[in-house]
Amino acid sequence: MQRTAALVFLCLAALVAFPVSAAITDVPSGGTVFIGEQGLDITATGVTPGAQIARFGAGGNVQTDAPSDLVTVTDPASLFVSPVQFGSGTGAWYTFPGRRLAFIVKEPSLQLRVINGRTGREVGSGAVAGDPLGFRIETDLYAMAQRPGVAGAPITIHIRDPTGAEFTSLTNAAGGTTSLVNIPVNTSVYETGPVWAADTPQYRAGSYEVWADCNANGMKDNYDAVGKTTTRAPPGLTIQVGGTGGPSVTGVTTPTATATGTATTTATPAGTGTATADMTATSTSTPVPTATTAASPNATTTAPTTAATTRSPGFAAMTVALAGLAGSGLIALRRR
Repeated sequence: MQRTAALVFLCLAALVAFPVSAAITDVPSGGTVFIGEQGLDITATGVTPGAQIARFGAGGNVQTDAPSDLVTVTDPASLFVSPVQFGSGTGAWYTFPGRRLAFIVKEPSLQLRVINGRTGREVGSGAVAGDPLGFRIETDLYAMAQRPGVAGAPITIHIRDPTGAEFTSLTNAAGGTTSLVNIPVNTSVYETGPVWAADTPQYRAGSYEVWADCNANGMKDNYDAVGKTTTRAPPGLTIQVGGTGGPSVTGVTTPTATATGTATTTATPAGTGTATADMTATSTSTPVPTATTAASPNATTTAPTTAATTRSPGFAAMTVALAGLAGSGLIALRRR
C-alpha cells in the first residue's frame, strides 16, 4: 500500500513539473490575432478542421444577418492570417454556423521614440552632453500578452553604429546592461527607462540608426510594413552622439504606415465572399503562393500557405499518461 501511495504521489508531482506547454501561437477564444501571423493554433476558439469562420458587416446583426465574408479553415492548429485574405477583413470573426466569437483580427501598429532620460521627453532641443537615453514603444501588439503563458509581444530594438555594427544590448551610466532583443511588451505604451549612456568612450561618435520590429510568428516576414511590423523607413531615425551639445535625433519619429508586396486579383461577379484557405503546415518558414482564395465579394486573390511554428512534442501525451497512472493508483488504494 505504501508503494502504491508513493507511486500516486510521484505521478501527481510529475503533472505539476511537466504541464502542457503554452506558446505564443496559442490563441484563446475571443483573442486577438494580427495580420501576418502564421502557425496560429485557434482550436481553443471552437473552430474545427474544415469548419467555416464568418465576418459580418459593420452594424449588422451577427445572429440574423448573412455573413459578408466566409473562410474555410483547413487546419485550425496552423492558421495563417494572410495579408491578402484578411487585410480587408479586420474585426471580429465568428464560428459558422454557430455564430460564436472566435477571434479578432487587427492591423499591427508599431512606433518607436527616443526619450531623454533626464527630461522624460523625446530627444531634441535642450539635450546636454551626458544625457541618458531610453526608448518608448507604442504598439497594439501588446494584446499578445493575453495569450496563455505569454509575457508580451517580442519586440526588438535595433541600433547600428557608424561602422555598420549592430548592438544587441546597451550599457547605462551605472554600467548595467539591457538587452534589446525580444523585449516583452505588454502595454500600449512601453518605456525602457534610461538604458543608454551614449556619450561614453564605449560608443564612438557619429550617427546611429535606430529602429524596432516584431517578427512574432513570422509576421514581419509575411507583412513587412512600416508603422506596422517595423519602424524602419528612409530616411530613418538616427541619433547623433558624441557631440558637445548632447545627443540629438534626426529623421522620422512617426513613420507613415506603408505595406510592401503585391497581390494578384481577378474580378468575379458580385456576391457574398466565400474563401477557402489552405492552412496546412509545411516544412518551410517562407510561405509560397499555392492557395487560391476569394475573401471578398468582388475579387479572387492568391494567398500563401502556412508554415507552422515548431511546437514541443509530447507534453499533452505525457500528461494524459501520468494522469491515468495516478488514477489507477488511487483505485488500488481504495480497494485495499
